[in-house]
Amino acid sequence: MDHTPAHCESPATGQVSPHANWVGRATLYSLTLFLAAAGLAGITSFVWLVTPWRHEGWVVWLHGGMLTAVFVLGFTLFVSLFVLQRLLVPPRDFRYGSLAQARVHVALTAYNDEACIGDAAREFLACPQAHQVIVVENNSKDATRAKAQEAGAHRVVTETTPGYGACCMRSLREACEGLADEDVVILCEGDMTFSANDIRKMLAYLENTDLVLGTRATQELRETDTQMDYLLNPGNQLVAKLIQARFWGTRLTDCGCTYRAMRAGACRRLLPQLKVQGNHFSPHMYIEALKLGMRVIEIPVVFRQRAGLSKGVGSNKVKATRVALRMLGLIYKA
Repeated sequence: MDHTPAHCESPATGQVSPHANWVGRATLYSLTLFLAAAGLAGITSFVWLVTPWRHEGWVVWLHGGMLTAVFVLGFTLFVSLFVLQRLLVPPRDFRYGSLAQARVHVALTAYNDEACIGDAAREFLACPQAHQVIVVENNSKDATRAKAQEAGAHRVVTETTPGYGACCMRSLREACEGLADEDVVILCEGDMTFSANDIRKMLAYLENTDLVLGTRATQELRETDTQMDYLLNPGNQLVAKLIQARFWGTRLTDCGCTYRAMRAGACRRLLPQLKVQGNHFSPHMYIEALKLGMRVIEIPVVFRQRAGLSKGVGSNKVKATRVALRMLGLIYKA
């Protein structure tokens, strides 16, 4: 297998180079301030153009200050993206590692999913690329564990620490068991929203990367009545673009997709960095991977209507807002 160093990775430490770190932070903060200044400039422009206060000295001064801020911050953002990124951040080389002989372990997370975990396990068990299917349930109060066992899952494990992130971390540890570094771990929710057939496309892209993320933002692959509605879809994309600004060079459109594949060696390297136990685990996982200099790519996956009741964000906009704020906290601390 080719072990060409990943983007911005320091051979001595395996971490992202200091230059890439401070340039990424400069890009994120200049973008954030630019967007805030542009919004305020829009408000002052309306006041200056429409209201009778347009000739007031304080309005003229404030409007001019906002326009100046937009120009200065826009120039700073341009320098960060097109000068500092090009001059200070090392380029990434092509890498290929065959997965022809790789074993694939699929870990499905579940919580009170008796209505769907059996079907989900059977679908992944029928996938020819999957060598093992493991179900990790998070203290379910219903028959989730029994349904997974009846479906023929190779292992059914109970994670006693509550929280989606805690269940994911246990799933990754269980999936790595018995695998060589060149083998593959698939992490997915057991709610029938994702298709086992997409493993094939994930493996194709994993030949060149360490971590493959799914994205639900591709309309052509998304069923009509899913949780990716008029608010959640653009909100996810906005948060994803802020992460993209922080780690420039990585293309992201969905910060909450829970379907992903990675090499077992990369997974073992990443696990000690994972701490988040709540619903904002998904961006935490790939932010930490990017901080380690791993190669991360996002690909479109099928997204179906959920079977059973959602225990995550679902269509609850208040809960979605709380999770989004926690995600933003992760980004600005990265």
